Amino acid sequence: MKAVIMAGGEGQRLRPLTCDIPKPMTRLCGRPILEYILELLGSHGVTEAALTLRYLPGQVIDYFPEGNYAGIDLRFVEETSPLGTAGSVKNACGPEDDNVLVISGDAMCDFDLGAFAAAHKSSGAAVSIIGKRVADPREYGLIAADSAGQITGFIEKPAFSQAVSDIANTGIYMLSRTALEQIPPDTKYDFAQNLFPLLLSAGERLNCWEGTGYWCDIGDLDSYIACQQDLLHGKINCNVPGLYPSGGVKLGQGAAKIIPPVYIGRGVLIEDDAVIESGSVLDDGCTIGRGARVSGSIVLQGAHIARRARLTGSLVCAGASVKAGAMLFEGSTVGAGAIVGEQATLAPGVKVWNHKRVEEGARVNVHLRVGVAARDFFDDSGITGQIGVEITPEFCARVGAALGSKNPAGRVAVGCGPGRAAEVMKAALCAGVQSTGAQAIDFGASFGAQLEFCASFCNLEISAFIRGDHRAWIRLLSDGMPATRALERETEILISRGEFVRAPYDRVGDKVDMSGVGSLYRSQLTRFAPGGLDGMSVEVSSKNPIITATLREALQTLGCNMGGENPLTIEINSQGDKVRIWDPQGGGTIRHHTILAVCASGEMERDQDIALPFDAPRAIDTQAKLLGRQVLRYLSTPADNSDLEARKLARTQMWSRDALMQSIIFLRMARRSGGVKSLLEKLATFEVSVRTLQTQGNPAALLSGLGAEQSGGIGEGVLVERSKGIVLIKPMKKGGALRILAEAVNAEVAKELCQSTEELLRRAMENQ
Repeated sequence: MKAVIMAGGEGQRLRPLTCDIPKPMTRLCGRPILEYILELLGSHGVTEAALTLRYLPGQVIDYFPEGNYAGIDLRFVEETSPLGTAGSVKNACGPEDDNVLVISGDAMCDFDLGAFAAAHKSSGAAVSIIGKRVADPREYGLIAADSAGQITGFIEKPAFSQAVSDIANTGIYMLSRTALEQIPPDTKYDFAQNLFPLLLSAGERLNCWEGTGYWCDIGDLDSYIACQQDLLHGKINCNVPGLYPSGGVKLGQGAAKIIPPVYIGRGVLIEDDAVIESGSVLDDGCTIGRGARVSGSIVLQGAHIARRARLTGSLVCAGASVKAGAMLFEGSTVGAGAIVGEQATLAPGVKVWNHKRVEEGARVNVHLRVGVAARDFFDDSGITGQIGVEITPEFCARVGAALGSKNPAGRVAVGCGPGRAAEVMKAALCAGVQSTGAQAIDFGASFGAQLEFCASFCNLEISAFIRGDHRAWIRLLSDGMPATRALERETEILISRGEFVRAPYDRVGDKVDMSGVGSLYRSQLTRFAPGGLDGMSVEVSSKNPIITATLREALQTLGCNMGGENPLTIEINSQGDKVRIWDPQGGGTIRHHTILAVCASGEMERDQDIALPFDAPRAIDTQAKLLGRQVLRYLSTPADNSDLEARKLARTQMWSRDALMQSIIFLRMARRSGGVKSLLEKLATFEVSVRTLQTQGNPAALLSGLGAEQSGGIGEGVLVERSKGIVLIKPMKKGGALRILAEAVNAEVAKELCQSTEELLRRAMENQ
């Protein structure tokens, strides 16, 4: 008897298991599915088999270098273009072939194929199909047949309302020459969609032979794991070498505990005090560390499960590593070569793709296909990532649910930058907030500085702003100020664990449209120049069109000539918190730190103490002493209440974080001083140079020996006083880098300070 084995499947629903192997080569208890299929065929008289190949064909061909297995001569037929199920079988058959057995190379079964072939020949049918009764007919293509087994029709994955049959089409066929001749050559053609309907309409007989043996269509990872459980418990009539006890296992000197049935391959090492529970598969060369527990899980070739790790109903692919204390829950999968860090957790059903890495302590609740799963979501810009990759509507909904869970009866402010992508992400974030019962206060499309103003004005404790197109940023606020570390950590934990408050249907929160508050913000801008700005020529530039329109409107209201002759050009970043100004009449480019210092001097001249970010220039402190005022500094992510007073003051001084407000204050002071050049002459000159240094190891240990001076408690980074200036060395929030801010009398000296500090740090790293 001749057989055709359809072995070209990619197995997309089995990924990441099948990312680098074809589906028929996936291993069941230490052997590829194809071996079981070939042994079944050989035991029922098949002597020749053609394998149709398309996805990674070389792996199948190389596995059978002799072209023979189980007494069957093998012929490999590669498809250069998709031919469909029937088309690929036609391509593998000769013109004289008759009564060919067709079987899938990725489904496990133990049917009596000899009895099936005999029944086909005696029936005279054009096609015979093995049918199998199933518990849930909705997941299968079904066969409708009369009491004599003659097929009357097919139903593809119906709802229960259409499931008039519970006999599934197993994809195992006997094809007569009549059927084979109806398949057009070199054409994409399917059995279910094309051939079978054609034969039925032509009055040909199609027979259903109901199989009573085992059959499992290994279509997804759950069925892949379940099939191996069935192998271990003897539910399939086949040969499974390696069932414990086996001579292939090397036990540690302690008392490892193995509860059969389990499969243990060649060269497996199980260390002291490990527990291997019933239903587990340990493939060749894998290692189970001291005190680890493997429960009903599949561990493939060469994988390493470290000490005290816990696997429950999960799959670890070839060459992957699960480090000490990590936990994998039901249905989770670790792809080939991937690494799960110490104390990390994979939630049920989570997939980590091949060669990806889960960092130590991370809790992963969503599939990891791109990048790294980190314990910390927040970096110095907030939560960052690529739209459609790390930042998706699903993820944004989780962020919203985490924020809403903080206070399900409260309110959460939400805003976004311009663009459709940001709008969609904002909508998802709002939905997440509402799902907890909290109220989403939607401030619409704007910019970060405006949301800070609106959140403070409306006395909103928690706010979130999302901006970006290709790459996105989600920034959180606490009481209109940069988020505290407590808020960030609680958000991280809630997102990682998925421990959200879930409101019942009648208590889902409202979404309140507050986009009209933008007019209040524009009104507030004009108050920073109560005398107006008549006679000043100004131009505004920003990549954020909302910022451009907002500031232009405010300046026009104040009497500015927009454009005109030799205008001052104001350039503001997309977030609305940094500004620089170009003065064509001798002032040149005025950078953000200088503009901030001018605004600070203006406020202090009005007998006001001021609150500034911790990394704002120290030259402002010198100016404060001359004016008899005080500069309080707040942290970007405080872990305690050490900056509480500074934050209270900063909430009343929005200008310190708002580039639009700073622009108007600067113009007001320049107009009063007789021009930009005259204004700057009154300010002690200084410049700032900034560098980022990539690091390894503990940044605290690196900074401790630099002779740093820190007043007012623990800040962000350390201040180092040099003879030529001051240097602030600030670790990046996620580690791995230091930000060096050097401040001196001019740009050249500041740059030299930056460079010498970087060299000093590099030498310190070499000695760590």
